[in-house]
Order: sequence, then structure tokens, then C-alpha cells
Amino acid sequence: MIRRILIGLVILVLPAPLFSQIDNAIHDYVSDSAFRNAGISICIRDANTGEILTGFNENMALTSASVMKLVTTGSSLEILGPDYRYYTRVGYVGTLDEGTLNGYIIIKGGGDPTLGSEYFKDHYGDFIKKWANSIIVAGIKRINGKIIADASIFEYSPAAPGWSWSDLGNYYGAGVYGLSVYDNMYRIYFRTGESGTSPQIIGLKPEIPELIIHNQLKADGQSDRGYVYLTPYGDYAELKGTIPVERDSFALKASMPDPPYLVASLLHRELNILGVEISEQPTTLKDYIQYLDNRLPEIEVVTYQTISPPLSDIISCTNLESVNLFAETLAWTLDYENTGNKSASLNGGISVIYEFLKSQELNTSGLYMTDGSGLSRSNAISSSFISSYLVLMSSKAKYSYLFKKSLAIPGEGTFESYFLSPELKNRLRGKSGTVNRVRNYAGYLITKSGREVTFGILSNNFDCTSHQVSKRVERLLIEVYNNY
Repeated sequence: MIRRILIGLVILVLPAPLFSQIDNAIHDYVSDSAFRNAGISICIRDANTGEILTGFNENMALTSASVMKLVTTGSSLEILGPDYRYYTRVGYVGTLDEGTLNGYIIIKGGGDPTLGSEYFKDHYGDFIKKWANSIIVAGIKRINGKIIADASIFEYSPAAPGWSWSDLGNYYGAGVYGLSVYDNMYRIYFRTGESGTSPQIIGLKPEIPELIIHNQLKADGQSDRGYVYLTPYGDYAELKGTIPVERDSFALKASMPDPPYLVASLLHRELNILGVEISEQPTTLKDYIQYLDNRLPEIEVVTYQTISPPLSDIISCTNLESVNLFAETLAWTLDYENTGNKSASLNGGISVIYEFLKSQELNTSGLYMTDGSGLSRSNAISSSFISSYLVLMSSKAKYSYLFKKSLAIPGEGTFESYFLSPELKNRLRGKSGTVNRVRNYAGYLITKSGREVTFGILSNNFDCTSHQVSKRVERLLIEVYNNY
């Protein structure tokens, strides 16, 4: 390149300054033919000062995907504290006369998203059996009444705005309930034959009461392209798409339509097994409230209390494994703890997050938050915002260490197969965000010189695979490592 400068009537011809290696790397990234139709936003900042070191379209807001979880988890950690826990209480209301309870068994949900979770198996054990035994120890042998699952701590609208019809019935689209269980997920097991045949349903785990399944799946190939279409509180599921051929047992993961009802049903069944007679069928407060003249039955005697893992552990799992349910529940929890009222909402929780960011004097321009997990396509974020948010969580946050510790490192969680280059080992922590045609990354990197930087590298609507985008991001981060 040649730089021409006019001084009076004399033209000086000087060599133009060369682009830095990192500038060349960013140019190569955005000029890649796979990104000719893409929206790209890149911002690299000094983690201590917040200074922008380099970037490209850093103010462009793009679909966030799960990078949005960083905002939810970090804010929740600062507001609620790492030792915050959820409580699920079991007990009864009514009169107990010679072993007969004239009243209700109440399961009072406290919003715990991890109750019975696969990620916390050792923590809970067989909690249904523990609850049932506590009822028997209380002297209850017969119940003239029913078991009621009370999930009223959160409003009865479990799905966030903007979630697509194809998300709602699948495990990653599990809704938020005041009483959740087993990650609000069940598995449908199939035996599949040759290509083009209809898979045979051989079981559900756990069994979902009163669920009708219309199976339109076909066996084809070796990939899981099966979808479950089922709305919250629905009882009719449509199965469409394809699942792998020639499998003796293949599981399709789906979201529960009514977790509180399942919990009540499971406790009802366990008490029956232990010999306790119950005169009426289980239900939820949502379905039973119409018969109570809007009077909410409160537990008079608590027989058992189940306590969740600490928030720090929940947040670590949320970020490492990218669990949508946990992130969404955190947002609702923020509203509940802020207002102290029942029927907390997602919108209320998002407002709490914005107020927190405002109190930290963080510019929220470039943040468009419509859920807590990033599943909704209406979420958007800019690399400038997310990199500055990460500066906040590094330089000013009370629980900075725990927040950073919750992020994935190469070879673990959502980074299990990525960023394995020697330059990035033990130096990179971050979060990925992936939905169809979206592959985003944000996090922290210790460079070769020992400098810590924050980064946001957002790529939407590319013409290659997500894996190929990740390899391009890895090359770019190696250049960041070498040049700062």
C-alpha cells in the first residue's frame, strides 16, 4: 500500500504502515467466503481497563443464543449470592385423627430447577421415597383428600416469548415451573428398523400421566432429527422427523408438559405402594384452585424439606453444560426475591437484571434481552456489550472468581471438542452460543504476555457448519493470544 500526502505543491510518497497481525487475522476472518452473507461482530477489550484493543462491527447487535446466559448467571450470582438455595417443602393441612388425614398433602415448590436433575443425582437421591416416608412417620395411614402440587411461586406461563413451536416440546425448550423435576425432561424410547420404517415406541421414562402420543417419525440415517411438538400443559404430542436406523433402543428427549402434576402423581403412587390409601386423585394448585374459592391451602405441618445445591454450583452447571432451564429459572427467581410475591415472572426478572447493570454503570446499549437462556431468536447482543460486561464481572464483581470458574475451558462442557490448541490450554474460559445459523463465543483469555482480555466473537447466518466456524474462531483467538 502507498500513502500519499499533499504538502503545498509537493506530493510525498511514503510507505503506508502495515496492518498488525491481529488486524490481518480479523480481516481474514470477516473476508472468509463462508461469511459473505453473515453478520459479524467482534470486540476484544483489556479485562482490567475496559479499553477496546481491536474490533469489527463491535456495536452491531446480533442474535445472542446461549451467550446470553453469561448475563443471567453473572447478575444472579452478584444479586443472590453464591450460597443462595431453593427449598421444596412437603407437609399437610387439615386434621389428623387416628392415622387418618382429613385434608391435603401439599408439595410446596420453591422454584428449584435442579430437583432430581441428572446433573445433581448424588445430591437428591430418591427424594420421592424420602417424602413418602416422612408422611408415614408423621402418622398418616389414610388420606381423605388428595395430594396437591403447589407451583404458584411462579406465574403459570412457563415458556418465554419468542420460543418457536419446534422448541417447546423438546428437552432444551423445557419451561419454567414453580415446581420442576428431572430437568423437566422425559425420554421416549424406540426400537428402529430399516430406513423408511416407523419406529416402535417401547417406553417412556418417567411415564407421563395421560399423555397421548401420535408417532409420525421415520427411521433414516444415523443422526437424530426427531422433534416433539407439545405445548405446556398439553396432553397430545406429535412426533415428527427422523431418528437413526437399526437401533434396539434409541431415546428422544422431550420436555414435560406439566412437571408439578407429575410430582404429585409420583408421590401419590409411592404412598400407595407403602400402603397409604388416598381417596382422591392427585392434582396441581393451578387446576384445583377453582374449587377452593381462590383460597390457597398452606402447609400447616412440614414433614420434609428438600434443599437445593448452592447457587454457585447451579450456575457452574448452567454455564458449563448450557442448561436453558436453569438459566430461565434464575431470571424468574430474581423477580421473586425482588418482590417477595407469588407468581414471579420472566419480565420481572429481566427488569431486575437491567437495574443491576444500571447500578454498575454499565452501558446496556446493544443488549436486547427477552429470556434468560438465549433460546429466543428475539434476543440480541453486541460484542461491545458482552465484552464490557465481562470486564465488569472481572474487575468489579464481588464473586468474580466464582463466575469465571463457572465458564468452560478447552476440553470441558460445551468446549469439549474445541479450542484444544496448546496456546489456549489453561488460558481460555468462555461460553458458546449456538442455534441454527448462529455460533457465538464470549469469555476471557490470558495472552502470551500475561495480559487478560475479554472477547466477544459473534457470527450469524454463515454458509458453513458450526464446527467450521469454531475452528475459525480458534485461529483468531490464537492471534489474540500471540499479539497482546
